[in-house]
Amino acid sequence: MTYQRWLTLLKLCVSVTLVARGWLTWRWDSPIRGLVWQEDWWTGLIHQLTGMTWSDFATASDPWINQGLMVFGLILILGATLPWSVSGKCCPWTRWLLWPMAFLLFLDSLARWVASDFDFGMAIEHALQMVTPIALFFATGKNVSLRRWSLLVSIAAAMTFIGHGFYAAGIHPVPLSYQNMTMNILGVTQESAILFLSIVGWLDIVFAIGIFFKPARIVSLIYLVVWGAATASARIVAHFDVSLSGWALDPWAFETAVRTSHWLLPLLLLLLYRYRLNPKEQA
Repeated sequence: MTYQRWLTLLKLCVSVTLVARGWLTWRWDSPIRGLVWQEDWWTGLIHQLTGMTWSDFATASDPWINQGLMVFGLILILGATLPWSVSGKCCPWTRWLLWPMAFLLFLDSLARWVASDFDFGMAIEHALQMVTPIALFFATGKNVSLRRWSLLVSIAAAMTFIGHGFYAAGIHPVPLSYQNMTMNILGVTQESAILFLSIVGWLDIVFAIGIFFKPARIVSLIYLVVWGAATASARIVAHFDVSLSGWALDPWAFETAVRTSHWLLPLLLLLLYRYRLNPKEQA
């Protein structure tokens, strides 16, 4: 494993994340709509600026919200081309455009947190997705510090798995989607599904913390890679359906793809520790 191959995997992770989130926003809407339609937040301001009632504003704003979300999604999809130019000789300045991509991912995650009634788990669960463009930014600079890079990604990985664990373990109410996926894949009752989720939820938390302790780091990262890939692919497995119209993989293939960072970034951490990569190898 060379640094260039490692960097290619990181670029792929960023591209897949941006394309998937962009498609899901463009094709299947986004909770960002809910940020605009927070009546308690905006009623007074809207009335003061426009004189409109909230119901009039909600009706009038729907078309431009739809258009805005389509533009939002298309920007993310187009942004998926950025990783392949950031380390090139012709336009290295494009790496700075990774920050707006990270901001858009942050905005989507913020909306999901608000929609969850401000659950702590949701506030941190998408940390790996948000950090992917930033991780690439810091991996392609002139003075790359892989120690700082690994710390950034380790913190994001811990946040994601702890957030996921909070829901699975029942610290927050266990989402019905988690229960249904578990029942569909394992063929168990709801009670057994909840018990299974509780066990793996606590394992998520334990191994997320374990990556910060050298004796447990490798085992913890292996768990994050395997379980991150399993939970991502569960979206396809649980909703796999063969109908007269063919394979029903949309949106589930993209729901899986947008979680690529949940296993690929921990894998890149593992490769980093295993091969002791040298950034000076990059062109």
